[in-house]
Amino acid sequence: MSSYQGSNAGAARKVGPETLVGELMSNYRATISVFIRHKMMCIGCPVARIHDVEEACREHGISLDAFLGELDAAIAGTA
Repeated sequence: MSSYQGSNAGAARKVGPETLVGELMSNYRATISVFIRHKMMCIGCPVARIHDVEEACREHGISLDAFLGELDAAIAGTA
């Protein structure tokens, strides 16, 4: 499990390692660009509805903590 604290440490985070990829992209469309930037072809993937962010990062060789930070920034509109 991640030790991710992010910019929202202490607050209720909108995304975490256990967040489902498909749900994340549906609820926060701004996060789609983060997946594209990392060449993660999760958009439209049938596995996205059962795959969480931690699994996706592990499979694509991407740092979970850094990726979660980018997702937080996208959701906050600062990316």
